Amino acid sequence: MDVGYGALPRPKLRAPPGACDCHMHIFEPRFAPRADTPYPPPVATVQDYAAVRRRLGLSRAVVIQSVTHGSDNSNLVAALEGFEGTARGVAVIDLDTPDTELKRLSAHGVVGVRFEMAHGILPWEALETIAGKIARHGWHIDLQTDGRDLPMLVDRLLDLPCPIVLDHYAKFIDALPVDHPAVQAALKLLESGKGWVKLTAPYAGRHMRPEPWPELICLARAFLDTAPDRVVWGSEWPQSMLPFFKVPIPDHALLLDLLLDYTTDETMLRRILVDNPAALYGFPAIGTQAAAS
Repeated sequence: MDVGYGALPRPKLRAPPGACDCHMHIFEPRFAPRADTPYPPPVATVQDYAAVRRRLGLSRAVVIQSVTHGSDNSNLVAALEGFEGTARGVAVIDLDTPDTELKRLSAHGVVGVRFEMAHGILPWEALETIAGKIARHGWHIDLQTDGRDLPMLVDRLLDLPCPIVLDHYAKFIDALPVDHPAVQAALKLLESGKGWVKLTAPYAGRHMRPEPWPELICLARAFLDTAPDRVVWGSEWPQSMLPFFKVPIPDHALLLDLLLDYTTDETMLRRILVDNPAALYGFPAIGTQAAAS
């Protein structure tokens, strides 16, 4: 997936050492997609992503199991091996996935399980059962759903025995004000100490709205005001769904620089990019030394 990153300018935001991309995908062509894949995956390898990492000044990543591979995590495990310890993973499992498999995935760096409610394979009925299976491994649930449903879901999520990470600014789809019940439900989850949110895919559910998505500024600031230690960022590289919607892929430098619309405080930016991901995904402390990029 050669997109000529070397010729593109770097982002305005200078990422601190240990900065992490908390939501990206790898598509190694040797791993076939599931038979009912909602879209054909692109070719996007660990080697391809290295150019993105260098350009954005990142040194860590979280590989999210794509819906195209279902609960076959072979592509994910291979990607984690390719990152040589600088990445963590979020897998997809079945209700009958044995504990031995969870231990194997943990050994490869998997720290969570994905519930993608539009195209995934795990239904809502599996939520409590899966949460119980993964809690003893210290995993979290990575949830992508229509955030407008959160008022009906928040108490159920709070009862789970593991952390909950909301994808894509909680994916409200509509440009909701902070005082809307759906946003307040997300803030309740964050304030509880059990919830997290990813500042990822600002276009998710709002594909026809022009960048840089200014309606998200108040929302992101509300997340940071409520729980500054529970907000992370991700690129969603390689934006594999956007071609399906015939939407141009945004500049990844722009996606990183959106953080500067939410805060210019260096301590807060370090929290979002370094400290919070380290706490959520189990990366070792960086300290003041420069991390390899």
